[in-house]
Amino acid sequence: MNKETIFSTWHTMRWVALSVGIFLAVMAVWYQDIVTGLFSGFFIFQAVTNTGCMVSQACGVPQDKNPNNRSEQETEIHFTEVK
Repeated sequence: MNKETIFSTWHTMRWVALSVGIFLAVMAVWYQDIVTGLFSGFFIFQAVTNTGCMVSQACGVPQDKNPNNRSEQETEIHFTEVK
Protein backbone atom coordinates (compact mmCIF):
# COMPACT_ATOMS: atom_id res chain seq x y z
CA MET A 1 0.00 0.00 0.00
CA ASN A 2 1.34 3.42 -0.89
CA LYS A 3 0.65 6.94 0.32
CA GLU A 4 -1.38 7.78 -2.79
CA THR A 5 -3.96 5.10 -1.93
CA ILE A 6 -4.38 6.51 1.55
CA PHE A 7 -4.47 10.21 0.68
CA SER A 8 -6.43 10.23 -2.61
CA THR A 9 -10.02 9.64 -3.74
CA TRP A 10 -11.75 10.37 -0.45
CA HIS A 11 -15.42 10.13 -1.44
CA THR A 12 -18.55 10.18 0.71
CA MET A 13 -18.72 6.48 1.55
CA ARG A 14 -15.08 6.47 2.60
CA TRP A 15 -15.79 9.31 5.04
CA VAL A 16 -18.86 7.46 6.32
CA ALA A 17 -16.82 4.29 6.94
CA LEU A 18 -14.18 6.32 8.78
CA SER A 19 -16.84 8.05 10.89
CA VAL A 20 -18.50 4.75 11.79
CA GLY A 21 -15.13 3.26 12.66
CA ILE A 22 -14.20 6.17 14.93
CA PHE A 23 -17.64 6.11 16.56
CA LEU A 24 -17.35 2.37 17.23
CA ALA A 25 -13.82 2.84 18.58
CA VAL A 26 -15.05 5.43 21.06
CA MET A 27 -17.91 3.14 22.11
CA ALA A 28 -15.48 0.21 22.47
CA VAL A 29 -13.28 2.21 24.82
CA TRP A 30 -16.26 3.67 26.67
CA TYR A 31 -17.91 0.28 27.30
CA GLN A 32 -14.65 -1.73 27.33
CA ASP A 33 -15.97 -4.08 24.64
CA ILE A 34 -13.52 -6.08 22.52
CA VAL A 35 -16.00 -7.09 19.80
CA THR A 36 -16.98 -3.48 19.13
CA GLY A 37 -13.29 -2.63 19.00
CA LEU A 38 -12.75 -5.29 16.33
CA PHE A 39 -15.65 -3.91 14.27
CA SER A 40 -14.22 -0.41 14.57
CA GLY A 41 -10.83 -1.64 13.41
CA PHE A 42 -12.50 -3.31 10.43
CA PHE A 43 -14.28 -0.11 9.36
CA ILE A 44 -11.22 2.09 9.91
CA PHE A 45 -9.06 -0.34 7.92
CA GLN A 46 -11.53 -0.30 5.01
CA ALA A 47 -11.71 3.49 5.03
CA VAL A 48 -7.96 4.09 5.21
CA THR A 49 -6.96 1.47 2.62
CA ASN A 50 -9.97 2.10 0.32
CA THR A 51 -10.88 -1.60 0.22
CA GLY A 52 -14.08 -3.57 0.62
CA CYS A 53 -17.44 -3.45 -1.10
CA MET A 54 -18.78 -0.49 0.84
CA VAL A 55 -15.85 1.80 0.15
CA SER A 56 -14.32 1.02 -3.24
CA GLN A 57 -17.40 -0.19 -5.16
CA ALA A 58 -15.38 -3.25 -6.20
CA CYS A 59 -18.34 -5.57 -5.70
CA GLY A 60 -20.63 -3.78 -8.13
CA VAL A 61 -22.01 -5.48 -11.21
CA PRO A 62 -20.41 -4.08 -14.37
CA GLN A 63 -22.83 -2.34 -16.68
CA ASP A 64 -23.25 -3.46 -20.28
CA LYS A 65 -21.65 -0.73 -22.37
CA ASN A 66 -23.69 -1.47 -25.47
CA PRO A 67 -27.11 -3.00 -24.63
CA ASN A 68 -28.31 -2.80 -28.26
CA ASN A 69 -25.60 -5.24 -29.34
CA ARG A 70 -27.28 -8.36 -27.90
CA SER A 71 -27.95 -11.31 -30.14
CA GLU A 72 -31.41 -12.69 -30.92
CA GLN A 73 -30.61 -15.84 -28.97
CA GLU A 74 -29.96 -13.93 -25.73
CA THR A 75 -33.27 -12.05 -25.85
CA GLU A 76 -35.43 -15.07 -26.73
CA ILE A 77 -37.04 -16.69 -23.69
CA HIS A 78 -37.19 -20.48 -23.54
CA PHE A 79 -39.56 -22.21 -21.14
CA THR A 80 -41.18 -25.57 -20.58
CA GLU A 81 -44.83 -25.87 -19.66
CA VAL A 82 -45.47 -28.12 -16.69
CA LYS A 83 -48.96 -29.65 -16.33
